[in-house]
Amino acid sequence: MKILKYWKVILTIVLVFAAGFVTGSVLTFVHFKRAFERGFTVENYNAMTMQFLHQELKLTPEQEPKVRAIVEESGRQFGQTFGQAVRVSGTNLVESWRRIDQVLTPGQRVIYHQKCEDFSEKVKKGLKIDLPPEPWQKAQR
Repeated sequence: MKILKYWKVILTIVLVFAAGFVTGSVLTFVHFKRAFERGFTVENYNAMTMQFLHQELKLTPEQEPKVRAIVEESGRQFGQTFGQAVRVSGTNLVESWRRIDQVLTPGQRVIYHQKCEDFSEKVKKGLKIDLPPEPWQKAQR
């Protein structure tokens, strides 16, 4: 077994590749998380759009306020429609929770309720969006 003579070299190569994989994965996750959070505000959308248009189209001083007004108006419209879509999606999600809840055993419900509440908290904390109350919370109140 000639290959076993070089076990230290093989182990070093494997460790280098593993370290590169882990580092790359973590950096990719952090980058996309940050980009996702930045992209979810109308203000960031407006600023990035104006920066892009200014750089690529070389807007004149007369064009910039007109274009900015258009971008800000479309940003407001996007924010309103996006907010409405999120509210409707949240309502649909909670309705599916209610329907799933009806199929579960009492033991499964305890776990399921906790998972749904944890998800709601993450959405509230991360995206600053309130989902409708869970159906079992309505019954408890």
